[in-house]
Amino acid sequence: MKTVALWLTALLAQAAEPWQIDLWAQGEAGVHTYRIPALLETKKGTLLAVADARYDSNRDLPARIALVMRTSRDKGKTWSPSRVIRKVEEGGVGDASLLLDRKTGRIWCFHAYGPPGIGFPTAKPGERTGPSTLQVHAMYSDDEGATWSQAVDLTPQIKDPAWVAMFPTSGTHFQTSKGRYLVPMVVRHADKITRAANAYSDDGGKTWKIGAPIGDHTDESKVVELADGALLQNMRNGLRRAVARSTDGGVNFSAVSHDEALVDPSCNAGIVRAGKLLIFTNAASAKRERLTVKSSFDNGATWSAGKVLHEGPAAYSTVIALRDGTIGVLYERGSKYAAERITFARFHAGWMR
Repeated sequence: MKTVALWLTALLAQAAEPWQIDLWAQGEAGVHTYRIPALLETKKGTLLAVADARYDSNRDLPARIALVMRTSRDKGKTWSPSRVIRKVEEGGVGDASLLLDRKTGRIWCFHAYGPPGIGFPTAKPGERTGPSTLQVHAMYSDDEGATWSQAVDLTPQIKDPAWVAMFPTSGTHFQTSKGRYLVPMVVRHADKITRAANAYSDDGGKTWKIGAPIGDHTDESKVVELADGALLQNMRNGLRRAVARSTDGGVNFSAVSHDEALVDPSCNAGIVRAGKLLIFTNAASAKRERLTVKSSFDNGATWSAGKVLHEGPAAYSTVIALRDGTIGVLYERGSKYAAERITFARFHAGWMR
């Protein structure tokens, strides 16, 4: 009977509603709006959450923006106070993404740097980097996020001077089974058309290249490695998510198609593989609301109906599979506006059934 009771307790825990906690809220610490969630679990099990601190408004670069971080050492139950990890004297930094080197434990933070007056809409072609260029920067931490390196400008390695602008997709990125770093980019080409592509490094972040554009009018994207080693790119592209597959490590891709099961309001989303299961998070509506978690057991060919984390206004999200078997989601939500708060949610995969 004791064994049965323990089994029932475990089963109920698996099906329990997600545990959620707000990490940032509008107006705190003199910040107008916090946006753009990034989330990672370190090799030692620490959770790192990073966001934009948008001081004066909710607007993107070239607004005055810094990067802030909170950490948790108990799987998200409690969190450290928010602190600034990068702030520039002139211009702004934003759209952070995090990546873990599985071998060394090094944590990378990729982000955009906008010199004064420069953002995605105002950047100029003609240079690889400089005061009129929206730049891709990277910094790293070797001590669980306690300290960070000086930021390095990667733009000269990956930007064609003819391109108008580029920035890294925010959220969580990863290292493939073969050791390659993959960081999805949004590129506005010389023809003014926006296309997704992957920046990649095969030497632990020392040098970088960029792959072929994946499709016209694709935008922020996430990539996931499937069990057979192929890569699935999932992209913002109108009212249905665009998808494409790669068999060469994220450099070249198949033709783009649309996943009719993944309704989207043209918003950044999250995707991760946990064993045989793919997990996808987004605002599953024609507008930014209804933050939903869906799962797939067939590499994204079909998806579950989904479970809702937040019915009201919601926007960007990122999702990770934690080492204890639970799932972590960091996402934007609110009651009247989609980014009033940034919230961490944690749940067992059984909740999605």
